[in-house]
Amino acid sequence: MSPRTKAQLEMLKGSRKNQILLASLSLFSEKGYYHTSMKEIADKAKLSKGSLYTYFDSKEQLLNEVVVMGFKEATNAGDDLLMQMKELPPKEIFKSLVQAYFLMLKEQKELWRLTLSLAVQVSAIPSVHNTVMSIYNRLIEQLERVFTLLGSDNPKKEALLLGALTDGISIQFMIFGDRYPLEELQEMIITKYTKNA
Repeated sequence: MSPRTKAQLEMLKGSRKNQILLASLSLFSEKGYYHTSMKEIADKAKLSKGSLYTYFDSKEQLLNEVVVMGFKEATNAGDDLLMQMKELPPKEIFKSLVQAYFLMLKEQKELWRLTLSLAVQVSAIPSVHNTVMSIYNRLIEQLERVFTLLGSDNPKKEALLLGALTDGISIQFMIFGDRYPLEELQEMIITKYTKNA
């Protein structure tokens, strides 16, 4: 067996790191951050605890990277849509952002469970609090830009209001599950914000 190349080693390391992040997301969302041990994460990721520490210095760093990984898709999708501002009407950009949010809510339940559990704990974990605030501010800035295009009198407050509304919807969806009228609320939001634009 020939030795692995540097590229192969990096790819293996990346896939193991991703495996650890996914195991962590699953455990953090199920048991909570404080009730999940590094040993449990290592076991779920099929690594030794010592190997886990070659990828992450601490559980806090691991949680931080789980949060970044979880919301990377949402923030990148928003950035991509905003790059198309010259090609798409503002209504379509808004509609696409809302649809992407609701799709993510349905498809990434573990991430939302973790997000909700962190909502009451995050201020006690300073580095994670900073990460969450950075992601939140980026999402609000994206919405603010869209509300500006839609001709809102106060784009910042509209973005904050919509953020609070969707946070409430995500909480209720986590509580009520599939019985919750997610699709109807999605359409109501799109109609409310685009009918006069």
